[in-house]
Amino acid sequence: MEESNIITDNQENELRYVVNIDKFTGPLDVLWELIRKSKIDITEVSLAKITEQYLEFLKIMERLDVKLASDFILLASELIYYKSKALLPGGEVEDEYYTQPLPPELIQKLLEYKKFQRVTDEFKTMFERQDNVFVRNNVLTELGDEEYYFDVSLYDLLRAFSNVLNSVASVETAEIVFDEILVSDRIEYIAELLKEKDVILFDEIFSVNPTKAEVIASFLAVLEMTKTRMIKVQQHRVFGDIRIIRNFTIEDIKE
Repeated sequence: MEESNIITDNQENELRYVVNIDKFTGPLDVLWELIRKSKIDITEVSLAKITEQYLEFLKIMERLDVKLASDFILLASELIYYKSKALLPGGEVEDEYYTQPLPPELIQKLLEYKKFQRVTDEFKTMFERQDNVFVRNNVLTELGDEEYYFDVSLYDLLRAFSNVLNSVASVETAEIVFDEILVSDRIEYIAELLKEKDVILFDEIFSVNPTKAEVIASFLAVLEMTKTRMIKVQQHRVFGDIRIIRNFTIEDIKE
């Protein structure tokens, strides 16, 4: 019977994640250092098992620990890189941070987490800012006699994107795992939509059958455009429609 991959930090009384595999039990960063120092054979480490344990751990946690999630993504991604290099004929692992895309055949769920690494960085920045642009306040924007919209919260925005992401096919072929959809391209696309009309609905920024890459890039684009005050994001009542409002002039785009 396997031991639990959850431990309690007695000093901080918080849940922490530990790896529990055949040759190692302990924090992921310790496993990473042992592999770097060649005390554990990288080819014998089950990355799929590590990922499965971590996903189970996330389900148990009652709140999102952004730092924990981003640390796992970084370390697990480096483990994948080292293992893929070690499995290649004559593959020597370069002791430097890699910049090339990960091989598409390696652990689909972990690759999806990798795509969200930039999102977690945005979360951390927004939570630390005093003037968080996503904080819902009591100031309502009146539209007509009966309709009121309020600033959408980060949670509501994330939930809306999650709903779109969940509607995308759960399994994508290896050929499209690494769709080259740039955030800058999505920003330009959304800006073009807003040139035509001042207000668009949230659903309008997606194609008819969006890929996961498109959804994630669109999410990052909305975060960036909101942070730079290019747009405002508002919602009509809780769980209601989300709209994106232009907050730039055509001259701003030309500049």
